[in-house]
Amino acid sequence: MPVQRWDFDHGEQHQAVPNGPVVRVVIGADAGWRVGLVEVTVPPGGEMPEHDHGASEVTLIVQAGRARLVATSDGSVTELNPGMVVTIPVGERVRLENPGDEEVRVSVVLAPPDFAATVAAWPAVN
Repeated sequence: MPVQRWDFDHGEQHQAVPNGPVVRVVIGADAGWRVGLVEVTVPPGGEMPEHDHGASEVTLIVQAGRARLVATSDGSVTELNPGMVVTIPVGERVRLENPGDEEVRVSVVLAPPDFAATVAAWPAVN
């Protein structure tokens, strides 16, 4: 497979719950790669409800804003700041919270990309 380029601002946006985070699929599960990439934007005071990522291991890369990642298995909280990278193992249930007054933007690498298909099935938004 040759080198391929994707742009963050050209993927379709999805939202699971009204007024919740907007997720843009950048590299979907159907792209033929062993990794997927989504961008999550959490509004001030918003949160990504508790979830797991199915068979996908996850790497979060915080691009903007400050957030909290709550691992619901033990209640541990990881404070997230721009430039941080966090990994989430398969099966770990988490919640991503934005307690601040600015939006949070996180790039999420998924391996394998299966969870990107889950996101792509959420309702599309403009």
